[in-house]
Amino acid sequence: MIKPQAWVDQWRRIYPASTAKRVAADLQAPIRTVEKWFSGEAKPSLEYVGPILNQYGLAFVVGAMANPLPWLDDLAREERKQKLLAERQAIDEMLAEDWRRAQR
Repeated sequence: MIKPQAWVDQWRRIYPASTAKRVAADLQAPIRTVEKWFSGEAKPSLEYVGPILNQYGLAFVVGAMANPLPWLDDLAREERKQKLLAERQAIDEMLAEDWRRAQR
């Protein structure tokens, strides 16, 4: 079972301002539809699960599941790990560039 409010919480962390508007733009969904998700008045329909998965990734989707299958949880964890490693590499490259500039 997916807990849509967990998606809302994740979206608020991703977009602290204008959250519903930015999610609607990401998913090409009507803003009123997304606002209903945020208020709890409605839940994302099946037609939006694919776009949510494509836009935010497996870890995002699995993060809202009450009891994901172990293999699915493993895939989501691996996806998060790869994303974090890529972010760390980008930070390391920025730090290296800063260090090179300081040495000039």
